[in-house]
Amino acid sequence: MVVVPDAAALAEEAARRFAALAQAAVAARGRFSATLSGGSTPGALYRLLSADPYRAQIPWSQVHLFWADERCVPPDDPSSNYRLVAETLLAG
Repeated sequence: MVVVPDAAALAEEAARRFAALAQAAVAARGRFSATLSGGSTPGALYRLLSADPYRAQIPWSQVHLFWADERCVPPDDPSSNYRLVAETLLAG
């Protein structure tokens, strides 16, 4: 178990682990697959991953992203998980 003091520290720790796991998976298997969730919690993580230093550490061309819980709404709907990822993680 990892205990962090606040939401910002949680996002930072998750970004660090995501980058490390991506590097290890690509080295071992040639690709990294991740499932993305929506809602308000992962937004800070997605913003961190889309910016340096994490953006430069992740072999994005070998990363496969999947949605875990997309809502049945248009992609531009404010509650769309796709929209969250497009405006944060994929915007960088």
